[in-house]
Amino acid sequence: MIVVNETISFAETIQDAALNWIKTDYMPLLKACPVVLSVEFFQVETQQGADDTFALQIRFNTQEAYSQYTSLFQRDFDGALFAKFGNQFGIFKTILTSL
Repeated sequence: MIVVNETISFAETIQDAALNWIKTDYMPLLKACPVVLSVEFFQVETQQGADDTFALQIRFNTQEAYSQYTSLFQRDFDGALFAKFGNQFGIFKTILTSL
């Protein structure tokens, strides 16, 4: 299994609207992607007054499914985030592979 973990932090002025958009628009599109196994969205527990941070996890059954995602779909999904929010968010991606 491959998990793409996208850790995201939004500008405070857009955070509520961004969370709503992620849940109602973006996640259903990811779930409909034919190579995506599942999608989950979490709030990261904050410590010592850190900004709110969220984790979007996109799961794939196989390396082949993940490779298809990166070659056929990822650019469109990443583009949708940047088109919607421009420079009002930060994102850090981690690719996790089950052992």
